[in-house]
Amino acid sequence: MISKGIHSSVVVECHGEAEIPETTIIEPNSVVYTGPRARLQLGEMFTMYPSSTIRIDQGWLEVGTEVSMGPGSHIYEPRAGMKIGNNVLIAGGCLFSGTNHGMEPNGIPMRKQPFSAKPIIIEDDVWIGMNCTILPGVTIGKGCVVGAGSLVTKDLPPNMVCLGAPCRPVKPR
Repeated sequence: MISKGIHSSVVVECHGEAEIPETTIIEPNSVVYTGPRARLQLGEMFTMYPSSTIRIDQGWLEVGTEVSMGPGSHIYEPRAGMKIGNNVLIAGGCLFSGTNHGMEPNGIPMRKQPFSAKPIIIEDDVWIGMNCTILPGVTIGKGCVVGAGSLVTKDLPPNMVCLGAPCRPVKPR
């Protein structure tokens, strides 16, 4: 079912499996694209603020209930999968990347190097501050707060305030 809360300027192009509940709100100039080998499952009351993107050529994304994705945030190629729990706040300008390109000096152009992919897990009740980057293979624990501008390269424990580049726990929540 497609939501009535999807703005007329939004592009939703789903070639794979996609579940978009009626309670979904997608604000202006956003894009949702899934390729034929992709699966997208949005939970109830998902809100995607303006100029955000979800792009899954292959792989999957499962989003829990009452999740908001701030303006200008991007979920890019969760090829090994990405799961976002319930009651998660994603502030504006965040980037979630599920893949890395190879970069071996073997005469193969960078664009044609093999990629690697690892899953990303965001547990329940997480707040990710503005302009954070979340890299492949990361789990952000339940109740965690990620400070603005952080670069998350490793797992973050539950119920901690974490920040920095690289992001690290600094105090209990």
